[in-house]
Amino acid sequence: MRRDLRGFSSWCYDLLWYLADLRYQQPRLFLAIFAAFIALVVLILVPIIGIGGGDTQVSRSQWTDRSDAAGDSERSVRYVPYNGLAQSQAEANADADALPALPSEPEVALPRLSAVLKERINGSDLIYGSDGSEGSILPLDNGVVPSSGPRFDTHWEIIVPSAGIRAAVVQVGLTPDGAMGSPDNPFVVGWFNRSAIPGELGNALLGGHRDYQDRDGNVDVGVCWKLDETRVGDQLIMFDQGAERYYVYDIVDIATIRPDSPEAVKYLSQTRESVVTLITCSGDFDEDTNSYEERIVVVALLNAIAAPDT
Repeated sequence: MRRDLRGFSSWCYDLLWYLADLRYQQPRLFLAIFAAFIALVVLILVPIIGIGGGDTQVSRSQWTDRSDAAGDSERSVRYVPYNGLAQSQAEANADADALPALPSEPEVALPRLSAVLKERINGSDLIYGSDGSEGSILPLDNGVVPSSGPRFDTHWEIIVPSAGIRAAVVQVGLTPDGAMGSPDNPFVVGWFNRSAIPGELGNALLGGHRDYQDRDGNVDVGVCWKLDETRVGDQLIMFDQGAERYYVYDIVDIATIRPDSPEAVKYLSQTRESVVTLITCSGDFDEDTNSYEERIVVVALLNAIAAPDT
């Protein structure tokens, strides 16, 4: 073994001296040999790198497929259109091109609000709701969560002419039980801050009180007192006060359901369209649970985006 190593070292030594002499005596031949050596190295390394990169890509693809498969089996959020048929995320993406494009640039010319309204809004009829300046007046129990103060404010206002509603929209989060909370002010509408933003694709979940009893025991009507008078075909309007844009929705579905019914899942699920779902209490009042047995659910589909008339 030692003799073989000594012979190999001697051969390498002689080769180096030969190349050194060749460099000075025949530089063109030396350059040709050097170029051929580099080309040989490249020809050997490129396939090796390609094979390695291909293996990595396949491995990554396989990992992604496994991850997606696991995600599909564990995913709790389903995408549903208005007919209530479950829709996968892949189907929703495939349909994205068919959805109406929402204006995203300030320069886009928008129609005036009066041009997209079915009926003129009479401000004196919008008697339910406020700007939220009353603050927190409800006890924080039975689903009511903190929602008053600057950190819960939004730049949205909701208008439902058929129900006489004009109210500020505030953020609400989860109750201790993990359900969608309701605002601590009965004169505003709560936007569930884990749902879609109004005006964007998805289901923006809103909730408001039909009536209330405050901390002092006073009983009165809330912002959604007349929501049961709304009908399919009426309009619901979300006003973005920051951008000065009106998002005009057509009401396409109204239902009265029990909150623990399987049907309730459909109305709380994500959607592939720009949707607003407004929920309030209804039915008989249960003294044992201190809550109403049913919910009125109003679903509205975005139809137009408009600028103020003046």
